[in-house]
Amino acid sequence: MHRVTLDTWLDGCPLGRVTASHDVALTTPYWNVSPETGRCDLWVEAASSDRSQLDAGIRALRDADAVTYFELKRKRGLRASTRVLLEDTVAIETVLANGGAVIGPFTDIDGRERWHLGFADADAADTALGQLGRRHEFTVVEQTALDDRRGPSVFRHFDEATALLDGCTQLTETEARVLRTAVTRGYYETPREETLASLGDQ
Repeated sequence: MHRVTLDTWLDGCPLGRVTASHDVALTTPYWNVSPETGRCDLWVEAASSDRSQLDAGIRALRDADAVTYFELKRKRGLRASTRVLLEDTVAIETVLANGGAVIGPFTDIDGRERWHLGFADADAADTALGQLGRRHEFTVVEQTALDDRRGPSVFRHFDEATALLDGCTQLTETEARVLRTAVTRGYYETPREETLASLGDQ
C-alpha cells in the first residue's frame, strides 16, 4: 500500500468553511459514500476552547448548503458529536476512481483539512494527485510506501495501536508535547536519531 497525507483547501467543503469562520476543530473518524445516493455519511466530532464558538460552529455546519441531513448526537462541555450527510464531492470521487481509500480520520482546523489516503501503489497515487491538482489546492505532507513486510504488520498490530491511542487520550498537555517531540525527532527510530539527553534539551 502507498500512503499519502495531504493538507487540502476545498472551497466547497462545509467542514473547512466552518473551521475557517469559527474557533472550532472538526475530526471525522468515520465516513462512507452511499452507492445508491452518492452522499457522504460522516460522523463529525467538534471541539473548541470556547462554548459560544462551539455552538456557532455546530449551527454553521447544520445550516451549510451541502448538508442534506444533520443530527446532534451528543454535546458535553466543549465537545460535541454529530452525524452529517453531504453531497458527494468531486475530490472524494477522484480518490475512489483511482482505487484509493480514506485510511485515517479527516481533521479540519482553520479552514484546512488533513486527509490520510491509501493507494495500491505509487502510480495510482500519482494519477489521483495529478487529477486532484487540476481542481483543488493541496500540499503533500507525506508519502510512504508500506512494503510487503511492513504493510501487513501495521494491520496485525491494530489492537495494540488502539490501546496506545486510548492511552494518549489521558495524556496531559505536557506529556503529549514530549511524545510528539520524541516521535518527530526520531527517538523511536532504529537506529535512534535522538538521545534521551538531547530530547530533554528539546
